[in-house]
Amino acid sequence: MRLHIAVPLTLIALSACTDDADGPKDHLLAKTTQLVQYESCSSLEADLKQMVTYEIYADIDQAGYWGWGTDDAAGEGAGAPSGDQGGGRQEGVDFSGTNNQEDGVDEADFVKTDGYHIYTLNGNRLHIMGVPNFGELTAESVTQIEGYPQQMLLDSAHNRVVVFSWIDTYSLPDGHPLKQLVGVNDPDEGWYWRIKQLSKITILDITDKAHPSLVREVFYEGWYNTARKVDSSVRLAGYSMISPAIMYGWWKLYEDNGHNKKATKRAVREYINGLALSDFIPMLYVREPNGTFTTTSLSENSCRSFYRPTDSHARGISSIISFDLLADQLHFDADHVVSNWATFYSSKDTLLLAEPAHDWWWYWWYEGDPEQLNIHAFDISTPGVTRYTGSGRVEGTIVDQFSLDEEQGAIRVATTTGFWSRWWVEENDRPELENHVWVLEDHGDNLDIVGHVGGIAKGERIMSSRFQGDKGYLVTFRYIDPLFTLDLHDRTHPRVVGELKVPGFSTYLHPIADGKLLSIGVDSNAQWRTQISLFDVSDFAHPSLQQALPVEAQNSWGWSEALYDHKAFQYWAPKKLLAIPQSTYAQTTTNGDYYYRYLSQLVLVTVDPATGLSLHGRIDHSAYYEEDQSHWWRYVDIRRSIFMGDFVYAISDKAITAHRVTDLAKVAEQRLPGYTENDYYWWW
Repeated sequence: MRLHIAVPLTLIALSACTDDADGPKDHLLAKTTQLVQYESCSSLEADLKQMVTYEIYADIDQAGYWGWGTDDAAGEGAGAPSGDQGGGRQEGVDFSGTNNQEDGVDEADFVKTDGYHIYTLNGNRLHIMGVPNFGELTAESVTQIEGYPQQMLLDSAHNRVVVFSWIDTYSLPDGHPLKQLVGVNDPDEGWYWRIKQLSKITILDITDKAHPSLVREVFYEGWYNTARKVDSSVRLAGYSMISPAIMYGWWKLYEDNGHNKKATKRAVREYINGLALSDFIPMLYVREPNGTFTTTSLSENSCRSFYRPTDSHARGISSIISFDLLADQLHFDADHVVSNWATFYSSKDTLLLAEPAHDWWWYWWYEGDPEQLNIHAFDISTPGVTRYTGSGRVEGTIVDQFSLDEEQGAIRVATTTGFWSRWWVEENDRPELENHVWVLEDHGDNLDIVGHVGGIAKGERIMSSRFQGDKGYLVTFRYIDPLFTLDLHDRTHPRVVGELKVPGFSTYLHPIADGKLLSIGVDSNAQWRTQISLFDVSDFAHPSLQQALPVEAQNSWGWSEALYDHKAFQYWAPKKLLAIPQSTYAQTTTNGDYYYRYLSQLVLVTVDPATGLSLHGRIDHSAYYEEDQSHWWRYVDIRRSIFMGDFVYAISDKAITAHRVTDLAKVAEQRLPGYTENDYYWWW
């Protein structure tokens, strides 16, 4: 790969930023992009200062827009199986694992299993439950996790669990060492936090399931996004946007300067020029075995771990932190991209980072520009190492990770154009929605577009997508739900080959055997009921709806986490069963007292490719929440399920229960304490 060196944007644009012309001047509307490596920290500092300046300038320009900001009393500015096996019990054969997007790539989740144990994050605790025999459930251990645990990865072959937690900096108790490390006492603005949230990596040795032991703790200034594991290699994706006090304090300067925008911009520019690089980039904190903290600056080695995409505009930092669970010292390899909020995808050998090319403020000056999406590719075939290979650019925005795919070197992307929300543009003046599928290939250090099909469902937007080998599926929505089938075998000429229009829309697509496509979404009922659909795509040019099964809930409405999180969607092919959460609540009165009645169920649907869909039954956890009728429970869903042999396990915030698949009779139970507000746990 040819190495590109970053030239500070300020050398291009800052000199043009005068009081009369203070917008960005590097307007190229490039059709491609590349990551360029910073050769010096001064270049990185100059670029980040310029991005912050532009964003605040756009905020200042919008002060008073449509009457906003004219009152002195106004407030602040707007701003597939994982491959792990548990001894003789094999995932995908004897028990179900996490519903991963790609085979061999395990996705982090708050529930994991090795076939002999169930691991679940509950409140601020890691609970390990034993499964000596299928249908049994024993409590092994409870380990408190600092902060608020979100997800984890399990390496059962090497007895390691990696837990990813959020830490709210505002909730740090007095005396916690991190409070002084992430807090800043600004002489002009007073005390403020560098960032609202920290992410923590906690690595535990679970060789002794009854007594997990701590291996390593690392804190990252930023938001935990997601994590993947391939064999023993773990890669965490995080995003950080360090906000100096001026990001919200410019309003005071605006007031002090009598709402004079030019004078306010001069004051802002002077303030920003006085900041240091450490005011813009995240830090890593490592807690040593003796309890002390070591601060690691990401600016080491002349900031050469930082990259900037060409012809792009952002001030956030997307970080890919890689480490090998088998390494003796657990060395962290980190790459940092100056970017907007990113979506991550991973196959076994390739990691993709997709991010909007331009921050919102860019469109304040160039509102006619189309949405552009940067795609950055990394080679992850070496354990614990991530290597940048190339970048490309397409038009549009994506829905989620399923909008991205890599197949034998071909990168496929499903986007919608015209969907950017420019609040200051009248709706009638916004471009018409249009959907696309792009195919890119790595040509040296460029991801070049080699194939494209557009003009799909104009006036609608993509709700879900799925790529499978040389086939692709799209669901769009406005008033009806068209399902499109795409032929991708010729990567230079992708084409739409089939279309089916049905009411409602699907939010997740799950290919199964025999040319069938299973989906979850909502129907066209006024209550937007959850609906399971089975499509026949064996005749690829003429897809058909074999059956739609509405999942009724009390009061004819409800919600399912599987509508927006594919990990809550558990299809178990050996039993031809689908398990999804379904929940609702109703307010009732007794003797004049109001209380809430919860419906917390796991719905099981028989999925027979030949005969269609039928309701198999429901598992009910409602009673666990009705015990305290005065309490408003935050999490009432049966959020996950695991099939093991002839049993299915239902996991909610208050309990784990085991049931026979045949009649869903409960055969084992372990109660959980559940989440309560502000139940962060701290150790130091």
